[in-house]
Amino acid sequence: MRLSRFIGMLMEHMMRYGDFLWSVVVLLAIPLSVAGQQDKGGVVRVFSCEVNGRPVFSDTLPKECYGRAWVKKINGVTVYREEAQPTSDESARRREQAYQQEEARKEAARQKRQNDALWERYPSLEALDQRRDREIAEFDKAIGELRVDEERFVARCKGLDDETKALKGKAVPADLRRAINYADEELAQARVAIERKINERDILRQRFDADRRQYLEITSFGSASGSRKN
Repeated sequence: MRLSRFIGMLMEHMMRYGDFLWSVVVLLAIPLSVAGQQDKGGVVRVFSCEVNGRPVFSDTLPKECYGRAWVKKINGVTVYREEAQPTSDESARRREQAYQQEEARKEAARQKRQNDALWERYPSLEALDQRRDREIAEFDKAIGELRVDEERFVARCKGLDDETKALKGKAVPADLRRAINYADEELAQARVAIERKINERDILRQRFDADRRQYLEITSFGSASGSRKN
């Protein structure tokens, strides 16, 4: 009882004279308080936390410490530490950090798969260039053949047009109209096919250019060999 009354007087003086006496209260109150909290085996247990910058302590967890960071000490040695419950903003920030870390992990794994696949396709930069030139040449050949068809269809359309002009205003026979329509369709289809092949060739060239840049990058930084080992 005397101990409690003494601590109460100290607290009253602290409140009266300000925060200056707080350090004195802490230094005196903690040892005096725990002195009366020893069990029969001489073990001293202290639970403590900080509320508004000031310590709160007891031989059992104080209610003021609920939801806050607190520690448990036995004979002055910390045996347990509880972290404070995060606020909603802190929880959201932690979730965002976890999400960013997971996305970075996925991106690293994706990049590694790409590097491995690149090494599988091209054992050397020379092999990459040779394959690019070979596949581009195949597209050039196909486009050239389509150009020949286009020229043939253009010549056919011109010949049919000449036949139509030779009629000099007379009615165009049905078979000539059908031939003209068919020739126009063939010419249009040939030009569409040429355009498609050109686009495919351009996409292929862009893909090889991207592969070549990546190949040079992973080779320059030495990550390619590491990627093959992992």
